[in-house]
Amino acid sequence: MQVRVYKLIAMINRYAVAIVTIAGTLALISGLIFWFGGAPSLVSMHMLLGFLTVAGLWTIAIAQALSNGGSWILAVIALVVGGLTIYVGMNQAALLPGDNHWLIQLGHLLLGILTIGVAHMAVARQRRAAAG
Repeated sequence: MQVRVYKLIAMINRYAVAIVTIAGTLALISGLIFWFGGAPSLVSMHMLLGFLTVAGLWTIAIAQALSNGGSWILAVIALVVGGLTIYVGMNQAALLPGDNHWLIQLGHLLLGILTIGVAHMAVARQRRAAAG
């Protein structure tokens, strides 16, 4: 029974980390394009990619919390980072408008990178724990 659960969690993590990697990378690229003034019509696509990235992170966080050898602390960190990424992304136009708005953009960029990094860190931790 436990071997089947491990295989299921491992499969879910493989798909989730692939989604985080692909969607997160595309979201980072499109975000940088917006930052430098290009393709503002693709903001909706950027937001969808961001939501997919955070959904993948939260899936990994839930698997981390529910698996044997998983880390609750890492799961909570993943949930908080994902929530902050979405919050800042959805509200960044209203946060610190003016000459210093680049600080919010930089913070959102760093949160996006952190989202991808935490996902990979959590999956790597689960793989190490499963290997023994």
